Amino acid sequence: MYEPMLAFLGGRPDLDRSGYAFEPKLDGTRAVCYVNGGMKFINRRGHEISERYPDFLFRDHVKASSCVLDGEVVVYDKEGNPSFSLLQKREQSKTGSAHFLSRQHPATFVVFDILEKDGKDLTSLKYTERRRILQETVTDGKGIQVIVSTTDAHKLWSIVAQRKLEGVMAKRIDSHYEPGKRSESWIKIKALKTLDCVLIGFTSEKRSISALALGLYFGPELRYMGRVGTGFTERYLENLRKVLDTMVIEDPPVKSFPDHPITTWVRPELVAEVEYLMLTGDGHLRAPSFRRLRSDKDPKECTSETLG
Repeated sequence: MYEPMLAFLGGRPDLDRSGYAFEPKLDGTRAVCYVNGGMKFINRRGHEISERYPDFLFRDHVKASSCVLDGEVVVYDKEGNPSFSLLQKREQSKTGSAHFLSRQHPATFVVFDILEKDGKDLTSLKYTERRRILQETVTDGKGIQVIVSTTDAHKLWSIVAQRKLEGVMAKRIDSHYEPGKRSESWIKIKALKTLDCVLIGFTSEKRSISALALGLYFGPELRYMGRVGTGFTERYLENLRKVLDTMVIEDPPVKSFPDHPITTWVRPELVAEVEYLMLTGDGHLRAPSFRRLRSDKDPKECTSETLG
């Protein structure tokens, strides 16, 4: 099994880096696809998610007896943009509903790297060479695409900003693929200010969940980062409350937090992605808005190093 290579968080100045190729950063679920007679999809946490995507029938578009592909599972909306809300419906699907949802909201596996082909490990090859092999191996079709790659970073950025996509990935053209490592050879440049936080509790003064309490790891210490109370539907909150009720703990998982008598603390095992404006003077998130739960991420990955 290959662990996905990870990226460092960068900024707009990184669009001017030389020796890099640039790809759109899509809002989806990272998955490694193992192709042989059939196909198997494994997410970042090592869980198989193949059953959620019965619409992935693109084996004929992969010209290899076997290979390993790295990519992003996305669901496009009517405008052709990746939709995290539609993807969330697919991620929460069970075996009985997966076929129905695949017809209602078809998914696409957007491939951006190839790690192995016909039994040969390709991770030590340069990005440009892996890219060439990828384009020879995978052809676009129903349910599968090869990611766009360009050296014109600013043109790509303007398209990303116009379509309100998540951002841009900068990848050094002479870099190797480093499984399981966070490498500066890959840099993510976000168009939206988003952050993955540990879900540590909730309040319920006005509805089943009024706000979620969030945390972030600073070294080994989990610190309180604020609460998010927007971005939900009532139905989503009701379903989430059922999950959180099974995770309640007596003592807060953080040492310091604002006094709020009706906070219910939970085991720090879930990851919530939020959009926010900036950090406040006391280091909390200003005007956060909930986007989704990230079942593909480990809470220990939610660190202060990911702050923009």
